[in-house]
Amino acid sequence: MTKLIRKTALIVLSVVVLAAAATYAGSERRLHKRYPLPVAEFHADSGLPIEEASRRARSFMCLGCHQSAGNVLFQAPLVGTLVAPNISRIAPAYSDGELERLIRHGIKKDGTAALVMPSATLAHLADDDVANIITWLRSLPQQPDAEPSTSSFGPLGRVALALDKLPFEADHTPSDLPALRHRPDDLGSYLVANTCSHCHRLQTDSEVDGRITPPLAVVAQAYSLAEFTTLLRTGKGIGNRELGLMSLVARADFSNFDDAEIASIHEWLQTDPQDGSPAHP
Repeated sequence: MTKLIRKTALIVLSVVVLAAAATYAGSERRLHKRYPLPVAEFHADSGLPIEEASRRARSFMCLGCHQSAGNVLFQAPLVGTLVAPNISRIAPAYSDGELERLIRHGIKKDGTAALVMPSATLAHLADDDVANIITWLRSLPQQPDAEPSTSSFGPLGRVALALDKLPFEADHTPSDLPALRHRPDDLGSYLVANTCSHCHRLQTDSEVDGRITPPLAVVAQAYSLAEFTTLLRTGKGIGNRELGLMSLVARADFSNFDDAEIASIHEWLQTDPQDGSPAHP
């Protein structure tokens, strides 16, 4: 009986070790998957003064995730730690073309994919705004990395990687969008598509990190322009309410919209746009 128990235990242990090795190998293969999209010729010069280029760039949600020196986005025992890296240190190592590919397609300098990079949203940016973001990134003083400075994965995180269950947006970002050199005349629709649509749909609920986000066009009907301006500038909803993630993103990013941009967003949302309209999946 003792001999049988030992033999069974050895078989079980062997299976566990083989499964762990296969999971680790599969997760490493996923992390190091290369994407063939070439680096495009791109020169980051929108013609705007650095102050205006930086203001426009800051509205596109970079600081909300990365902050000034990197930021922990998610941390859980056995799953791992997901870090938005220190962009003040990383940007100088990239050419303008490599940064354009990272922003629009979620592909890093080495050809692997960035994790939880909102490239499916930023893919629709005009060349001028991509140039504004790059110009702003290059103006940032380099900061020491916040700790932890890199993502790490526990056993459950490794399983998710091996099963391809983590959000690499390079897999979902269109590579053949029509070129858009400048911001379009329909500025409200454009700004919603490149900022708000990362979390919100227009007419139906969406889900972000396990939380329900309401339909943007429906909610906006309840806001006057003054109330909408207060929301984007301070993160405070009607009745001086804190709105969780929305409040954080508004204060970090959307507070950089100027009055004309806020008015254009509000005006377009009042037209009751529908899901599935151009640039709004």
